[in-house]
Formats: sequence, C-alpha cells, structure tokens
Amino acid sequence: MQLMKEGFIYYVCSTLLLAVLLMCYLAGSTVSESMDALGWLFFLTSCVGHSAVVLMALWLLFFFPWALLRWRRVAVFLLVGSFALLGMLAFVNLQVFKIYRFHINGFIFNMLTGPAAGDIFDFDTKLYLSEGLLLVVILMVMIVLWRVCVWMAPRWRTHHHLYAAIGFIAMLLVANGCYMYGSFVMKPSVVKSAKLIPYYFPLSASSLLQDLGFERQVVAVDDADGEGELVYPLEPLTVDLTTAKRPNIIFLMIDSWSRLALTEETMPHLWQLAHEEQWFQNHISCANGTMFGVFGVFTGLQPYYWTAFEASRTSPLLIDQLLAEGYDFRAYPSASLQSPPFDRVLFQKVPNLRVDTEGATSFDRDQRIKSDFIADLRGLKQSGKPFFAFVFFDLLHAYSLPKELLNRFQPSWEYGKFNELHNEMDPTPFWNLYRNSAYQTDLMVHEVVEALKEEGLFDDALLFITGDHAQEYNENHKNYWGHASNFSQYQIGVPLLVHEPGPSRAEVHQYRTTHYDFVPTLMHDYLGVKNPITDYSAGRLLSDETPRLWHFVGNELCYAFLVEGDTILTKEGSGYIDVTDAHLNPVDNYHIQPKAFNQAIQELNRFFK
Repeated sequence: MQLMKEGFIYYVCSTLLLAVLLMCYLAGSTVSESMDALGWLFFLTSCVGHSAVVLMALWLLFFFPWALLRWRRVAVFLLVGSFALLGMLAFVNLQVFKIYRFHINGFIFNMLTGPAAGDIFDFDTKLYLSEGLLLVVILMVMIVLWRVCVWMAPRWRTHHHLYAAIGFIAMLLVANGCYMYGSFVMKPSVVKSAKLIPYYFPLSASSLLQDLGFERQVVAVDDADGEGELVYPLEPLTVDLTTAKRPNIIFLMIDSWSRLALTEETMPHLWQLAHEEQWFQNHISCANGTMFGVFGVFTGLQPYYWTAFEASRTSPLLIDQLLAEGYDFRAYPSASLQSPPFDRVLFQKVPNLRVDTEGATSFDRDQRIKSDFIADLRGLKQSGKPFFAFVFFDLLHAYSLPKELLNRFQPSWEYGKFNELHNEMDPTPFWNLYRNSAYQTDLMVHEVVEALKEEGLFDDALLFITGDHAQEYNENHKNYWGHASNFSQYQIGVPLLVHEPGPSRAEVHQYRTTHYDFVPTLMHDYLGVKNPITDYSAGRLLSDETPRLWHFVGNELCYAFLVEGDTILTKEGSGYIDVTDAHLNPVDNYHIQPKAFNQAIQELNRFFK
C-alpha cells in the first residue's frame, strides 16, 4: 500500500531528526567532559534507539489504523501532527533541562498553569518570539519532510524497510548492551549521559550479573576525586583542629523503625532513654528506602546526588574528615553493605571495612553485630584514638524472629504474609509481628547502651539512635504497607534520640529535623569545620529550629517535596505530579508557588556545575 510505505519512510526520517535533537542535550553539558569511546557509542545509539521506540508507538497509534482504513487525510494529519508535537516538546524540554537539570514533569506543568507563573517565567519579548519562531520552524520542517517522503516513496525499495528496521533494532541492542556493562562497572560516560535523554530507561542487569558470578570491577576514571559535574564541597573545607571536640561517635541505626513503635510497652528501654536524653519527635528521613536514607545521613545531601557520587567515586566529606582526624571507623552491618553498594559509594575510603555478618537470619545477625560491637569496646577504649561506630540493625525490616519470641504481643503472624495484605484487613497480627521484632531490637540496643556505660564510654560519647526510614501498616487507609511506596510520615518519619557528651539532659524537641542535619552537626559542632554549612550540606544543625520547608525526599527518578502543612508534591517516574495532604488525600487544583519552587530547585542543584 502506497500510503503505508510513505508513512514508514516518514517514520524513519523523523526518527533520525529526533535523534539529532536529542543529541543536542549533550551540547554545553558538563557530562561532555566525561565522554569516551564507549560513552559516545552508548549515547548516539541511545538517541536513535529511543527515538525509534517512541515514534513507533505514535506511528502505531495515530497512523497505522487509519492507513489500514485508507483514510489518507486523517492518517497524514495525525501522523505529521503527533510527530511535530513530539519534536516541539523535545525542544521545549531541552530549554527546561538547561535551567533545572531535569526533564519536563508535573512540577513544570503545575507551575506554568499557576496564577503567579510570571514571577519566574518573565522573559524578554524577543526571547518569546525567537523561541516561538523555532517551534514554527519545527512544525514547518515536519510538514516539508512529509512532502519529501511522498517524493521518495516511488524510489524506496522493499528491502529498505528491512535495512531500517534492522538498523534501529541493532542500535537498541547496542545501547542496552553498553548500559548493562556501563552501569555494572559505573562507567561515568555511560551513566551520566543516560540521564540526558528524556524519559529513557535502558536495561540494567547489575544484580543478575552479580548473581551469575561476575565480579564488579569498577572502572578507573579521571574524576575519582569528585571532579566533573559534581562540585562538592562548594569551597575547600577550612578546619580548626584546636576547636574540634572529637568525641567517640556512635550511630545505632534501626532499619524500618516507625515512630509508633517507640512506646513504653513495645520498646521500654528506648522509651526510658527517650525521657532521659534529647528526643527529636518530628524527625524525618530523606527517603522511604534504605539506600537513599543512609546516603542522606552520611553525605548531608539529597539522594538526588546518588548517581553522581557513584559515577564520580566521590567520598562523603564526613567520612574523609573523620579519617583525616584519626578516627577508627568501624561498621557493624546486619545486612550486607554491598547491596545496596554502600561499600563503594559511602565507605570506599574506610580501611578494612566490614561489609557483612554471618548468620542464618536477621535476628541472628543482629545479635552478632551487637555482641561484636560490645566485644570491641574495650579495645577501642584502650587504643587512645576516637572511634566512629555504625551499628545497623535489620530485624524490623526482615521479621525473622524465632517462634518462641512471638508471644509477647498477640495475635501475631509468624512471618510477613505479604500476599494477604489488603485495605480492609485488620493490621493487628502484622503489626504485632513488627512489635515483637521491635521489642527484641530494644533489648539489643539496651545491651549496647549498658555496655557503653560499663566501659565508661557513654558519658563522653555522641550517640545517635535513629532509623533509615519508617514502616507503614496502612495507617492512612490507602492500602500501603511497608515502605518505598509513598512519602507520608508513616514511611519517612523516624525516631531520633541523641546523647551528647557530658551529663544526660532530658529534652523533647518538637520542631522539624531531618537526616540532612547529621553531617552539619558533626562537622560544625564536633570536627572543627569552619565553612558555612551551605558549602557542604543541604541540612542544618540539629539545634536549628528554623522550619525545613520544601524538604526533598526520594531519589532522582521518584521524589517529593514536603511543603507547608506537610503537603506532599510527588513526582512519579513517569513525570506525573501527585499532590496530596499529609494523609495522602488528594489536593485538587493545587498550584505551586513559582518563586518557592524555583528556589527549591536551585537549592537542589547547588552541588552541580
């Protein structure tokens, strides 16, 4: 059929044009500094392959059915119109990406339709005219291209269809193959350039390759000390060691620790400690999952930077400063520090890092790390060096209690029956399984605290007890269970108990604090760093009662901002923005304040060139 041939030729030519437009995303980007042969191969084939997939979807939806019906005018109008619209959108997205470093999403649409959009988008008339003219040019090019394809049709042979299809499929395979390898070894040219292509999600097989026995040898790069697109810190650190207090620092982190579990009945020892020490009752994580929650604790930055840290082999400044000041860094992980790859991203410079612990269950491993840390205390004390201990309990995440320890809170499941969860069920048996696990975790943490006191280390230590994220049991009645599914307080609100060096003092703090606040508190108050906190962190001092507005939580693909009243502005992976109140009820007709949004995005991107 002649019309079908013309449409396919138009698809092929449009794919190449869109690919060229996508290649322009690299121009002027700092990612170009990281490009090498593999990076160029990946980026160029990705631009073509991604364009081919997206345009084929439009071709099948808007052209193919009407061409079969021989409705020529409708088919041509929809084909040219949809392809031209996509080209215009890609061009506009290029302008957005240059400003905000992310692609068009619901935040942008919400802001553009808001009553105060002109507060930010107050461009010169000449700019509007030039940009509008370029969009008209794109439309005209796509119209002219159709005429050219009609002219080409009689000269186009059947085997040309095959060549084009094979070429596009080959580019898809090459691009995904490059990404599988590049993401596995964290090749900067591949990982960074993938982010430039709008809504492009190439295949990654890192876990599969590791399971198959391939060794993850991270490639060496020139920007191993943080050069490239990441600027961290903004200014070199200035340290006055004469003012550095350098206490022993202990982080007791409890995976999936809900605020609701910190009660006298469920966790009696920590409940008592909360009334003896500083209790931050409005503390929130920077993520609803372990990988990004722990990242925020040790970097003081938004998890938005995870990929940049991993690709550039940048070590957290806190770790660097601890090692520079002679700290003996000890990690006691129940779950492996290799998955997520904390060993490579956060603790790459820590000598003799312990990355895993033996044990059949998380309960066994938690008991082991507790005992190992207690056993090491005397040697740490006698060494004469300050130490930093990171003890990471996993029982609340894994629910692996022996049956004989499930009797305290009844009725209780024996394990997490995730296949039985639904919105109308009674959460009590599942919640009691969690409470039974929390009770045992409380006993283990209590043993650690008592051991510190017995060794004479407690009074002069800086002790933090917190969680990486929380755990939801359908408290919002939206059928959410566990974590990593929304950004309400039931998934990001965690307890924080702090003992500072010196006599204990009972204080309850109701103001908002976040995981970003640990790094500035340690660096500024205890390690002698004199820089402004904004040079190296997105957080503030834990003692700072200033409101934390536009709190970023999540990762670079799916994230949210918490604004006034804990309204949650969630950007999904697809680009859609979901606006809810603190209990996940929809907020209709919400308009983002452009000035506040612009300031939040500038803050988010401060550590990029």
